[in-house]
Amino acid sequence: MRNRRFRPERGNDKGNDRRNRKGGDRGDRGKRRGRSFGPRDGNNNRGSEGHGFADRSQVTQSENMDQDQGRGRGRGRERHPTDDFFNRLLRPGESNDFLEKTPCPACGKMPARIKGRLGPTLLRRCRACSLVYISPRLATSVREEMLRREPSPISSDRNLWLRHEMAERMVRMHREMPTVKGMNKRAASLLEIGCRWGHFLQLCRPHYRSVEGLEWSKERAAFARDRFDLQVSATDIFRDPWDGRYNVIAAWDLMEREPHPLEFLRWVHDHLEPGGQLVLSTPNYNSLSRRILGKRWFFFEPSRHLVYFTPATLKALLRQAGFTDVRIRTSGLSPLRDWFSDINRVDREDDPRDQWLESLRGREAVESARREGQTTIGRETAWKKARKRIATFLSSIVTSPGWGDEMRVYARRS
Repeated sequence: MRNRRFRPERGNDKGNDRRNRKGGDRGDRGKRRGRSFGPRDGNNNRGSEGHGFADRSQVTQSENMDQDQGRGRGRGRERHPTDDFFNRLLRPGESNDFLEKTPCPACGKMPARIKGRLGPTLLRRCRACSLVYISPRLATSVREEMLRREPSPISSDRNLWLRHEMAERMVRMHREMPTVKGMNKRAASLLEIGCRWGHFLQLCRPHYRSVEGLEWSKERAAFARDRFDLQVSATDIFRDPWDGRYNVIAAWDLMEREPHPLEFLRWVHDHLEPGGQLVLSTPNYNSLSRRILGKRWFFFEPSRHLVYFTPATLKALLRQAGFTDVRIRTSGLSPLRDWFSDINRVDREDDPRDQWLESLRGREAVESARREGQTTIGRETAWKKARKRIATFLSSIVTSPGWGDEMRVYARRS
């Protein structure tokens, strides 16, 4: 972290000498690690030798790469294939047209209390309804472009972790979902919104009369149709008409990504049969992990997660959409189940575009590492199995008061 005591005004020779001596000592240490800690010149460039004010021609090739790619920390890094995509996605310009400042997604009111910085944006709490959301956020066109690209790096044939997760969710759903009087589950119809590759629908097919899926990505929808022979449509529910009505509608890890959560819940309510049930999951803002880790909570992801719910705010939103008999369960504990995130620690002196680029690249690195470990399911060592059992036991104790990372919600249409 840069020491601001050694930042004199221009023309202050005594301060410059002191700063040069400090930068020279740090620069010698930094060169052994491939990093540069020298002072900056008027153009915000670091000296290549770690002392004196270097001109642009003296900047090292590694630092030049960092500046071209929007990195503000002076870290040497190899060029990643997604750099071109991110640079094209966030088009440079003074207007920052890739961002949009929004009111509360639930009630539409502007007054909000700022909870703090979250990566390149701000975390806000609505003063009217207490909903937590981020603003400014990436514009709709940018998020849609990210959704189009997102499936391509995932090898779904080997994505064993996702299949195991969907199997666990199906078992929990059948165990926890309240029984509806007069409805036979095997005669019921199921719709999953945001079905991704179709793993959950494929597992639920023997238990329901019919299963269907809605997926925004055409690539994922085509995979589910070709691989599992499922009825999956690449449809945007807010733009394309949809006439089906179902007994159960599931939406896993979707609510936090919805820019208009109340309109989404009303759409679900209108497409449920009387007595039908909504099943969804979303991160719990009241979780113990979030209170401990703060901004390093794993589910803080401003590039994709737009809204964060507590049990109280989600219940109020469901009742406003017309649902009754709302039940909420929590589970999971990030420090035990997942590594905590470091992607929201960006350089505050960069402009907004560079901050967003830094955050997006950090998330890409986390996702790449996670995909590499998804093929290890079924080949776990004895230590990993023991650690998982201990984590599950401790999580069940800690999350019993409602402090789990994930909320599973069951709501019924009257």
